[in-house]
Parts: sequence; C-alpha cells; structure tokens
Amino acid sequence: MNSSQRIRALEMIAQACPTSVIAVDCAGSVKIWNAAAERLLGWRQSEVVSKSLAVVIPGCQPPMDTNVHLSLEDQAESQWRTRQGTILDVAIRTVPWMGEEGAPEGTILFVMDLTARLHAEKEQLALELREREANELAKAESRFRKLLEAAPDAIIEVDREGRIVLQNAITETLFGYSREELLGLSVETLIPEEVHFRHKEQRERFMARPVTRPMGHGRTLLGRRKDGSLFPVEISLSPLESDDGLHVTAVIRDVSERQRDQEQIRAMNEQFTEALSEKNHQLELRNQEVERATRLKSEFLASMSHELRTPLHTIIGFGQLLAEENHGNLNEKQHGFLNHVLQDSKHLLELINDILDLSKVEAGQLELSPAAFNLTAALDEVLSSLQTVASTKGLHIENRSTLTLTLHAERVRFKEILYNLLSNAVKFTPPSGNIWVDAKIDKSFLCISVTDTGVGIPATEHETIFSKFVQVGPGKKSDGEGTGLGLSISKRLVELHGGKIWVASEPGKGSCFSFTLPLDLGSPLDPEYLA
Repeated sequence: MNSSQRIRALEMIAQACPTSVIAVDCAGSVKIWNAAAERLLGWRQSEVVSKSLAVVIPGCQPPMDTNVHLSLEDQAESQWRTRQGTILDVAIRTVPWMGEEGAPEGTILFVMDLTARLHAEKEQLALELREREANELAKAESRFRKLLEAAPDAIIEVDREGRIVLQNAITETLFGYSREELLGLSVETLIPEEVHFRHKEQRERFMARPVTRPMGHGRTLLGRRKDGSLFPVEISLSPLESDDGLHVTAVIRDVSERQRDQEQIRAMNEQFTEALSEKNHQLELRNQEVERATRLKSEFLASMSHELRTPLHTIIGFGQLLAEENHGNLNEKQHGFLNHVLQDSKHLLELINDILDLSKVEAGQLELSPAAFNLTAALDEVLSSLQTVASTKGLHIENRSTLTLTLHAERVRFKEILYNLLSNAVKFTPPSGNIWVDAKIDKSFLCISVTDTGVGIPATEHETIFSKFVQVGPGKKSDGEGTGLGLSISKRLVELHGGKIWVASEPGKGSCFSFTLPLDLGSPLDPEYLA
C-alpha cells in the first residue's frame, strides 16, 4: 500500500471517529481533518489540508517530535481559537503516525473540547463557594441570634413603617408579648398611648437623619406592657441598612430597679441632710454657748486680775518702802522675811499678768500698737533683765546677733515674747549651760532664735507645748513655778504680728525656739543684709 492509500485509509477511519482527529506530517502540515474537527474548529478539511497547523491555529504547538508523544491515557491542555474567534479549552492526545517499515510520517492529534467540562467545574466551584458562604452566613446568623438572645436588654428591629421585624427573648419577657404577637406589631404599641403621635414624628425625623444616639436624653421614658402597666426605660437607637431599606435597631433597658435605688439614695440624702442640718444647728447653739462661756471666763479673769493686782501693788510698794529702812532699821531675820514677801509677790504678779494677757487675747481685746524701735537695744534690755538669774545658775547668756536694723512692731510685746523664751531657757538649762540669741533676715521676715543647751523636748510635745497650761520640760515641773501660759501667749502675740513660731529640739540636746515677724520694708537696713 502506497502513501496515498495509507492516508485515504486513515482518513476513512478518522471520519468515522466522533472525536476531532487531525493528522500532520513531519513538517507540521495538515493531512487529515475529520468532520468532528470541522464542527469543533469551524474550518472545512479542504480549507486547511496542506496548510501548517500553526498557521490555522495560531499559537498551536502540537508535539512534532516523533519520539515524544502523549499516550491515550495522558493529555495536554491548551486553548485554541476557532475560525469564528472563539477561544476553546481543549485537551490534546497524540500518537505517532508511522509508515512502512516503521518510518515516521507525522503525528495524529485527538482534540477534545473541554469547554463544557470546565464550565461545569467552574459552576461546581461557584456552587461550592456559595454553599460555604451560605454556611458561614448561617453560622454567623446563629451566633448573632445567640448573642441577641443572651443580651440582658430588650432588642428590637423596626422597619420604616414602624413594624417590628426582629426581637430577642428579653423583649417578650419585658413587654409580656409572645414572639408571634411581636412580629409585625407597630412599635407604638410598646409606648403609652398619649405619646403615640409625637413618637411617630420622632421616628420620621430619625429616618430622615439616622445617627446612633440615645433617645429621650434628659427626659423620663416609659414602656407599656401588654397588660397596660408602664415602667421606666432607657432607649438607644442605631440605623441599620437592610435588603428592603433602612431599619432601626432599638436597645431598651428597664431602669425600674435603678430608679428605686436612686429614690432610696435621694431619700437617704434628704434624711442625712436634715439630720446634719439639725446637728449643725445644735452645734451652732453649743458653739454660741461655748463662746459665751469663754467670753464670760475671759471677762471674769480680766476683772479678777485687775482686782488682784491692786492689793499686790500695795503689798509690793509697802514692802519696798520697808526694805529702804527709812522708818527704822530691820534686823537680818526681818530682812529675810521681807525678801520672801517681795519675791513671792512679784512672782504672783507675773502669773496674774500672764492670765490677764491671755484673757485679753482670747476675748479679742488685745490690740497692738506697732512702732519703730532699735532691734539691738530691745535684745540687750531683755538679756540684761535675765542676766542676774542666769548668773545665779552659772549659765552663760549672750546676744550673737550682728543685725543693726529698725523693727516696726510693738516693742513691749516683742520684749515679752523674747522674755518668755529666754526665761524658759534659763529654767530648763542645767548649771554651766549656754543660752544665746541670734537674728537673721529671711526674705521679708526677721527671724529670731533662742537656743539653749538644756534638757530638750521630745518631738511628740513640739505642738502641745504651745497650748495653754502646758509645762515645757522632760515630763516634770521646773524649779520655778509657772502657769504654763508663756509659750501660748508668745504664740498668740507672734501670730497677731503676722509671724509664726516653732521649736526644734531633742531630749538631752537642747532646744531652739524660733519666731518670725514681718519686716517693715521702709525701715533702713545695713547694706550687707539687703543681698
């Protein structure tokens, strides 16, 4: 059988095959193009025979290597363009076309249309994807429904016409309607009848401008149950886009219990306020009584002090006349008696003066008369008055201040403050001890310090020693009797001048009492202290 006969026989077989069969020679020219190929690709056999397959099907690259062919079980997938320009997905299987004695003559291609199958596969994938999405959506809706049902507040969804299209279980419990009764029910059914019309207007305004917000801010809102009973609520609105247009989600909270708690708190506050007002009234009356008693006490002390000072001045005066011996000489024993009388009389006069000063301060009757005086001279005068007593105990007392300035204060009271501090230092400093006074400028204040090497004061008593009738010292009375008013009076006098007083002390390490007085900025200061 010659070559033409072989091609004719192969062509007869190909025409009977329902699959597209194309045979090409070793140069790639088409030799056989069966009817199925005509139907699939649109070219008639007469139009493509002897033409290159790569020209007929641009981009087509069937395997021309006669040593490499795809078996019928294997296939290559490609895209071929039809005569009409349609792109087809095709599967290609190839077998070698052998001549006599096994010589290769070309390749036979079996071309199968995959378009329908691939379309079916795409449809299947799309279907599976939609199924997965539907399952995910169903799961999400299930989770949403569980969250909705688990919410502690009533939640409803309302369409544009105000009909309820969704609600949770709490809504049924709160309003007394079943789920079937609520679906499609007008939302106005859940509020008092007298506000139906106003609520419809508010709903329309919200639909026109949908913004998440609380409803009825500053006003009391009421919900209406199926049985007609009303209860206070809080409502929060949120817009929700749905398939059939804009809806509104309302979260409704029953605040009955909160209002009861607030009412109880308000009632308790009113009771507390009334009780507090009554207590304050009683305290005011009591304070008035205390103030009156204090005033009467101060007036009594002032009066008694005046009454006591008059005979004391007489005793001291006549005692001093007797001591001068102008009307007769006294023997040694009489001199001793007279000295005791004068010493105790003067001590009693000091106590009475302390009580009188304190009573004046407490009664607000003590008025200061500030004037300019020399600081150094005032310090020396006070130190001189205590020098004899200090020497008797073997104490060294000195003025270490180098300031030379004019102070604007009440001179008598300034000396009284200093005298009280120095006399305490003398009382509580053991023999052979040291006492000194120092002064310095601290911004716009003069600071005076009285330091001693005495017994010291525990830190727990640093505040109490400035109280009335408190004795300074290590827990026992001093050798000299006193009222315990010196520091209290000094504190009042310092504060009346606009200053303050304090102590720094430790037991066994002495004490340093300091007080400040405001400087008269018009007073002449030495240039070295103006820095």
